[in-house]
Amino acid sequence: MIRFDNLHKAFGTNEVLRGFSLDVHEGETMVVIGYSGSGKSVAIKHIVGLLEPDAGSVHVDGLDVATLTRQELYALRAKIGYVFQFAALFDSVTIADNVAMGLRKQGLLTEPEIAERVHEALNLVDLEDDVGTKLPAELSGGMRKRVGIARAIALRPKYLLYDEPTTGLDPVTSAIIDALMLRMQKQLGVTGIVITHDMRSAYTVGTRIAMLYEGRVQQVGTVDEIKHSTDPLVRQFVEGRAELEPVGGAGR
Repeated sequence: MIRFDNLHKAFGTNEVLRGFSLDVHEGETMVVIGYSGSGKSVAIKHIVGLLEPDAGSVHVDGLDVATLTRQELYALRAKIGYVFQFAALFDSVTIADNVAMGLRKQGLLTEPEIAERVHEALNLVDLEDDVGTKLPAELSGGMRKRVGIARAIALRPKYLLYDEPTTGLDPVTSAIIDALMLRMQKQLGVTGIVITHDMRSAYTVGTRIAMLYEGRVQQVGTVDEIKHSTDPLVRQFVEGRAELEPVGGAGR
């Protein structure tokens, strides 16, 4: 279980999170929606210790992330796969080496075992083995997204964090990524957090959806509860209306 408890985070005078609280239960896919700059990505970076809270806390499996030693934090990160918005692949190495990078850093497997894990991960995201010999620049945007997911699941994580997984993709490719996220939840049993402003994707992959507005959760509920919400702020967002001013700032 992941628990955000009254989380506050500011960058200079810009208060991005202002009491963000949310529970993510095991086995579910929690989708966090909100305007650009509302703090969605800032929030999940606290899960892996990339940011530390100004106040409040983030607990993963009962552990307060901000209090962990470096060694304890590395052990926690081994349970968490992070899929970055633009895949964040290393351009100078092959796809296979990109997928293997986290495994090699852990130092727990032999090279043949790593090769088998890379093969398994690429196949889970419907990429053929010959893709492994290519460089990221040789792949389409959708394929790079799939490689990003493969790299995350190669670690066999308990949790998967997706930061804007369908951004910049056409509708057909976005639907493929959505299907992969659903497969990861059902086939691997991972608990997921998806950061997005794409409501079609949110409705497809979410077990529950939380809307972040002005640094706090405005509403959290099932897909049907969000679809039929009577909260005017939620309604304006999910209907794509622009009456609300996005919150500017350091985070998404």
